[in-house]
Order: sequence, then C-alpha cells, then structure tokens
Amino acid sequence: MRLTKLALYLSGALMVAGCSTLQPASVEGVDRAIGDALPGARGETIEDQDRIDETVARACAAGIYRVDLCDLHTVVSAQRRVELAENGSFPRGHT
Repeated sequence: MRLTKLALYLSGALMVAGCSTLQPASVEGVDRAIGDALPGARGETIEDQDRIDETVARACAAGIYRVDLCDLHTVVSAQRRVELAENGSFPRGHT
C-alpha cells in the first residue's frame, strides 16, 4: 500500500515537472532563437502584412527586437501597404 501511494505521488510529481515550461533565460536568447528576418518583411496581401505587423509589434513591445529594427519595420510596412492598396490587394470581403 505504501509503495502504491509513493508511486502515485512520484508519477504526479513527474507529470507536473514534465508539463512545465521554462522561461527564456534572456531576451537576447529569444532574439537569437527567432532571428531578425521578420522585421521589414513584405506580405503578398494586406492580410499577410497584417499578420507580419502583429507578430513584429508583439516582439517589439516585448523588447525582443532592437528599436532600429522596429522602426525599420514600421517604415517598410507603411510603404508595402501603399503598394498593396494601389494594386487592389484588399482583405477578403472588402472592395
């Protein structure tokens, strides 16, 4: 009986330990993991650009990307949005 209880407690502890996640050691570690190719990326459609912008905005707000990369992305995104609007690339359901 004691062995069964011990086994249950141990398996529960192992499940909790196995399901937990570790935080990144530093912002620099996350930056190295995801790279810096996304800031400045140009979507094929407005919807694509929205997704790129949202992802970059979150990373910029979290301090993952350097300020100069965030600023660069803001400029490139604005230019791309003008290009897409001129070419008639609107989100689905819009004219």
